[in-house]
Amino acid sequence: MSQALQSLKCCLNPKVLIALAAAAVAVVVLAPNLIAGAFPLLLALVCPLSMLVMMGGMARMGTKKENAPKVLTSTEARASGLTVSPEARLARLRAQQQVLAEQNGAIAAEIAALGAAETASQSPSRALRQAELVAASADSRAAREHA
Repeated sequence: MSQALQSLKCCLNPKVLIALAAAAVAVVVLAPNLIAGAFPLLLALVCPLSMLVMMGGMARMGTKKENAPKVLTSTEARASGLTVSPEARLARLRAQQQVLAEQNGAIAAEIAALGAAETASQSPSRALRQAELVAASADSRAAREHA
């Protein structure tokens, strides 16, 4: 039952729920004879509308990343007619390098966490089979070296 609630929770965007509640109140106040037909329709629209709102939010996040300031290379700066002092250029490059190092560290940490979770979730029989395969390949290498 909790998995069903979790998946339902993903579909329920608060903005959509508020808009549909407002529509339901409007139906009750303005056209009470349509209540029986409007409420099932409103309930059916909750998930698709929530998905549309989430997709719109994700699209806005993508445009924010695309609009992030770009550090020009020396050749790009010269080609565009911009003059940048070597000190300013060096400072920008160091700042960009620091941001990239932080992103690299975050990615490495996430990879390590996912790798640890994957090995923890492997069944003992699968891990045992992998160990047996490694041992068998080591034995065959040792036999070839002695022959």
